[in-house]
Amino acid sequence: MTTAVITGAGSGLGQKIAILNSTHYDNLVLIGRNSEKLNATAEKCIVKGENRVFCLACDLTNEEQIRQTGAWIDSHLGTVDLLVNNAGLGYFESLLSQSFEQIERTFATDLTGMIKFTRLMLPLMVDHVGEAADIVNIASIAGKIATAKTTTYASAKFGVIGFSNALRLEMYDRNIRVHTINPGPMDTNFFSIADPSGKYLKGVQQFVINANQVAELVNKAIIENLREVNVPKIMGVGAIMYTLFPKMGDLIVNSPLINRK
Repeated sequence: MTTAVITGAGSGLGQKIAILNSTHYDNLVLIGRNSEKLNATAEKCIVKGENRVFCLACDLTNEEQIRQTGAWIDSHLGTVDLLVNNAGLGYFESLLSQSFEQIERTFATDLTGMIKFTRLMLPLMVDHVGEAADIVNIASIAGKIATAKTTTYASAKFGVIGFSNALRLEMYDRNIRVHTINPGPMDTNFFSIADPSGKYLKGVQQFVINANQVAELVNKAIIENLREVNVPKIMGVGAIMYTLFPKMGDLIVNSPLINRK
């Protein structure tokens, strides 16, 4: 039986990915902080698919909960065919305005918790029999183009991309493929925490992408074994240009045209 594990599955992109894959895997494991939201996602998955859906409440900032969740998956399911590391949050504030708690929560949720959870899932995926197992890490365009007021968020997402690139090489001969998805601003509840005022989201409306579209790209990355997906494409091109011309990139990214925070 095939198993997919999705973190941050209670809402937003994680929910869309879960629903989209509800007919592709025998077992769906939905992970998130809020049990009620996970159950709501599960109901939508069950309506569409004929698989088994398991909801596991887990806060990735809590190491004990990470260990308990990993142990449950190991003892009840044994193997994992797909791991989607989607859980994440951010605070679009100047570093001067951020508390230690916000900084620690961002890194624990977006990076270190994700790495720890992946570490527990790897033994259930390595040397996968048959088709390769897949790990999809949801990073961000912010992990390629840092902007003002994303100091901790961009740092964490840069880390996700670096982690993904290194893990891909480590797992190259272990029948595990690693994919990185770098979305720009997306129509999810992410901004209820990152940008409570709504100012940033309003300023970048022309770049906002649909979560369903990104979920489809996740599956495309798996099917076509894509190393990395940047969406929207124009931001991916911008990231390349920024790398080639960093000084000019700083001026452009910090201009009122781009910096809407």
